[in-house]
Amino acid sequence: MTLSFTTSRLNVVEVDAHMPSDERAQLLACVPQILTPTVVAALPPYFHDVNSLAAAEVWLEQMLAQSRLLRVQTNVNEVIGFLFIHMADNVAHIGYVLGQASWGKGLATELLQGLMIEARKTPWHKLVGGVDQGNLASTKLLKKLGFVAQEADDNGVIMFEYVLP
Repeated sequence: MTLSFTTSRLNVVEVDAHMPSDERAQLLACVPQILTPTVVAALPPYFHDVNSLAAAEVWLEQMLAQSRLLRVQTNVNEVIGFLFIHMADNVAHIGYVLGQASWGKGLATELLQGLMIEARKTPWHKLVGGVDQGNLASTKLLKKLGFVAQEADDNGVIMFEYVLP
C-alpha cells in the first residue's frame, strides 16, 4: 500500500521506484538542491556529497532499496525534502530532511505531526528516530511532539521513541 498524506501546507507522497522517467528526472534534479552540505552536516555519510545528477541517482537507488522514501512537497508541488521509513517488527524507523530554505517555518513539525496521524491508521506500534547529539533543532522538535529520548549510542546518536496510541 502506498503511503501518502496531506497537511495544511504539505503533500507527502511515497516515491515509486517505477515512476515515469520524466517524473524521476524532476525528482533527481531536486536532490542535490536539498542535500546541501549545511543540510546534511549531522546526517550519515551516505547523505554527503550528493552534488550531481549521477550522485543523486546513486542516493535515490540506495534510499529506495533501504526504506520507503516519501517526497515532501509544498501545496504547489515544489519538492522541499524527504521522509524515510524503514520497518522492523511493526516499528517504523523514521528520518527526515528538509532543504535549508524550509527551515524555521514549522514545516518539520507539520510533517511529523502528519506522519503521526497517518501512522495511527497502520499496524505500526512505534515510531523511532535517531538524531545526532549536535542536532539541537531535531532534538527539540521530537521532544515537543512527545518522543522520548533513549541513551545516546557510541556514535553520538540519540534514539527517540514515540509509542502510537
